[in-house]
Amino acid sequence: MAAKSQPNIPKAKSLDGVTNDRTASQGQWGRAWEVDWFSLASVIFLLLFAPFIVYYFIMACDQYSCALTGPVVDIVTGHARLWDIWAKTPPITRKAAQLYTLWVTFQVLLYTSLPDFCHKFLPGYVGGIQEGAVTPAGVVNKYQINGLQAWLLTHLLWFANAHLLSWFSPTIIFDNWIPLLWCANILGYAVSTFAMVKGYFFPTSTRDWTCSAARMGAASSGAGSPRSLSAPTHPPTGRGTTASCWCPASGAWPATSTTSAT
Repeated sequence: MAAKSQPNIPKAKSLDGVTNDRTASQGQWGRAWEVDWFSLASVIFLLLFAPFIVYYFIMACDQYSCALTGPVVDIVTGHARLWDIWAKTPPITRKAAQLYTLWVTFQVLLYTSLPDFCHKFLPGYVGGIQEGAVTPAGVVNKYQINGLQAWLLTHLLWFANAHLLSWFSPTIIFDNWIPLLWCANILGYAVSTFAMVKGYFFPTSTRDWTCSAARMGAASSGAGSPRSLSAPTHPPTGRGTTASCWCPASGAWPATSTTSAT
């Protein structure tokens, strides 16, 4: 659920439909946090190994009757190679891609077309238009919270199909679950890439657009260089900005940078 706004912080409505918080230090995510090395290492571990861990569990269930140690034992003892396990993996199919596209389209329609009504009769449930977390620049975006409603309608349709409509087989996910897994991973990486590109080039709020140079770039360019006396010390604020950005700490345009934007 979306976080509620902080009552003691003055806000003002902006022209783009978001609430602007005047105190940037109240940001609840992004560069407002000091991230320790353990958290950073954990995130990197999940990004690198989460797909492989899921694939390992799926293959253990599909090829080894859910014996989680089966693949490791076979590889160590020489009874199987990684290529053998990969060769038995069902590939993505056109049917699975079509099913997944229809599923995602249906969920998007549920989100965009039906305002939440569950909060009107479920005590304690916070739904409808809600304020999100305060961004590092002090912006509070509005979100339509209707996930529970979409979940209920999806299951209602599922049971209606199984008992009355017979539009598709009730075991359609089980029959295509590994090809659907590929589709889910492809969409997940596509959405993540889009979010990163959006943060660089067209953020929801331009005041949340910022870059920080990599340490290597700062060391190689040298802080306090003559260029830092005349060049701008803030990132561009217009939409359609480039991936390069000015770093006031090094006085250079870094080749590598990070961004936090919505």
